[in-house]
Amino acid sequence: MQTLIYTDAGTSTDSVNALFNYFHQENTHCVTGSDLQKNNWIKSTGLLIIPGGRSLPFYKKLGTAGNQNIKKFVEQGGCYLGLCAGAYYACQETIFAKGLPLELILPGELNFFKGRAIGPVFADKQFAYHSENGARTVEVICHDQQIYSVYFNGGCYFENAEQFKNSEILAGYVSNKKPAIIACAYGKGRAILSGVHPELSLQNTEPTGLWQNLQKWIVSS
Repeated sequence: MQTLIYTDAGTSTDSVNALFNYFHQENTHCVTGSDLQKNNWIKSTGLLIIPGGRSLPFYKKLGTAGNQNIKKFVEQGGCYLGLCAGAYYACQETIFAKGLPLELILPGELNFFKGRAIGPVFADKQFAYHSENGARTVEVICHDQQIYSVYFNGGCYFENAEQFKNSEILAGYVSNKKPAIIACAYGKGRAILSGVHPELSLQNTEPTGLWQNLQKWIVSS
């Protein structure tokens, strides 16, 4: 089964490149919103990754047809991996930089997570698109009690994730105990949503243990 990495308006070049380096097998391909609006990819795909960046352009580029195809893909057994912007986009509502100049309050299109994605969790007043001003390293703790340092830039937490029957918390922010990575059951498939960037977190040029955990969670979906 192939892995597809969404690459279109709003996606971060750094995130896309890092993902493509990790999933460098011959069956990994980059796709656009127009590609996903067709349905010929659904049966041949095991994993769809929506990377970091800025989620607002996703609404226009994917459109109704693209969103319906993504939901059908997961419902039939596929795995959706949403990283930062891709995680916000998969929730029922996005609350971003509330009360600040960059404020966005957006309804969800995919709704894999039935609650709200709220962010930036850290450095909200310093955050700026295409900038490292709000970027930092944060610690997350997985359900096996392992703690990892991971790159963060504008990401979210998943409000009250523990209260939704289809959601499982895979990792939380150490500093505030908020859910940082969750898995949401949807039909026969699964959506894994991350407010942090394991793909951009390197230790001696190798993926972090958190990234390796993420890959295990994908395989088990």
